[in-house]
Amino acid sequence: MQLWKKNFLTIYLLFLAVIFGGLLILDSYISRNEMEQRMEQARNSERNIYYLAEGMKDEDFSRTYMTLHNAAAKYLYRGMLVGIRINAQAMADEFPEELGDGKDVEVRDWQGTDYLIIREERTVDKDVIRVDYAETLGDFSRQQARRTWIFCGAGLLFAAVIGLLLYYTMRRINRPVNQIAHELRTPLTGIRGYAEYIMMGNLTEEDRFYAAKQIVESAENLEDIMEKLLIMGNVREGAIHTKRIRLRKLLDKLKEHYPQAEIDCRIDSVEGDETLLACLLENLTANAAHAGHQVKITVDAEGIRVWNDGAVMEAKTIKALNRGQEPTDVRVGGHGYGIQVCREIARVHGWKLGYRSSEEEGTTAVCQFHLRGR
Repeated sequence: MQLWKKNFLTIYLLFLAVIFGGLLILDSYISRNEMEQRMEQARNSERNIYYLAEGMKDEDFSRTYMTLHNAAAKYLYRGMLVGIRINAQAMADEFPEELGDGKDVEVRDWQGTDYLIIREERTVDKDVIRVDYAETLGDFSRQQARRTWIFCGAGLLFAAVIGLLLYYTMRRINRPVNQIAHELRTPLTGIRGYAEYIMMGNLTEEDRFYAAKQIVESAENLEDIMEKLLIMGNVREGAIHTKRIRLRKLLDKLKEHYPQAEIDCRIDSVEGDETLLACLLENLTANAAHAGHQVKITVDAEGIRVWNDGAVMEAKTIKALNRGQEPTDVRVGGHGYGIQVCREIARVHGWKLGYRSSEEEGTTAVCQFHLRGR
């Protein structure tokens, strides 16, 4: 497994621990508060029954019995089990014997359902009043279970979104590293190979000169890659210096390096960063010259168009490039990093870089911009 994937899994597992740990703590906190509120409500209901019994203890027995029995029946209708005894005499006996004695306040299972039980016994004027109260927690448990499932679903959804964003971010960060390593390998291999060739000795002056020339070319290629990296870093940091640029001056310098290129410049200047614009033109022209024999550069009020007569690019490659996906060597013939640099330069200027390719018209890179003060 690649190192960045291992790092992704490690970070993602930490995210999962934080997300679900936080949701578990939140769920526990809410459940505890709800349970405290439910116990307070149950305590108030039990106290109402107790005060009713305390107020009726001196009344006629039959009246006391009927009043308390009817009150217990009403509570039973609402799902509450009540037992009332005055001096061991049962006034209401809806409280099940299976629950028996226990703590003053507790939660116990009865017939597959949790019940909140409150027991209270006091002596008032030599009369012993005992109230046993049980309230079902079925609806409360279902509500908590439903909330737990909602939290789990929200956690899974959030974790999936975070996982996708993290995965594609780390892959996007890692892909340029692979591209850079691949592009650096070629000149470095050339420098090492020709240096070892020179060290072998017994070479003619012509062979020695040829090897030295190849080392110089590889070093220049390496220098060009490093310059692109520096430009890319400056662009992504937003370090650009905008000013009015004389286009003909830039295009004349470009013509010196690519004499085969046909240049058609219809405007005098454009506003932007001169170093970055020169890099953009050079990269687009280099890619075009590499792909075909004929190159034409057109600059007008709409933008920059660099055309070549090379092989037609596949539709999926054009589609991927125009969507802004990371180019690969397979797609663009080893010039992916240069295309990425061009895209970043266009983006930081507020321009739009796109590509089109067909058998009839050839391949064209189009950088559209808008001139200010026209």
